[in-house]
Amino acid sequence: MSSGDLVEWYATISGVIAALMLASDQGRKVTGLGFVLFCTMNVAWIVHAQSQPEGTGLTWQNGILFAVNLLGVYQYLLSSKNRRKMEVVDKAVEQFEEKEARAENAA
Repeated sequence: MSSGDLVEWYATISGVIAALMLASDQGRKVTGLGFVLFCTMNVAWIVHAQSQPEGTGLTWQNGILFAVNLLGVYQYLLSSKNRRKMEVVDKAVEQFEEKEARAENAA
């Protein structure tokens, strides 16, 4: 297997895993790490596209998606304002889930 094949497979597999991380709704940290993984996927696709004769579209697409995914990294992992908001939301969700569990146990 060539290094080009490895890069292509890394891009493919990391993209699938990152999408699963975002879709699984496991919280801000997992979602933020999913965006980090998407960024590495974008870089891998750019590297792969550069080795292809007609890779310009793939390069541009992943360059733009890289910028979008960096915004996701910022929003989910780096923004202190958003982290504070989500701490409040997470606490409220936790309280709601505890209340629901008590109600189910009482029934």
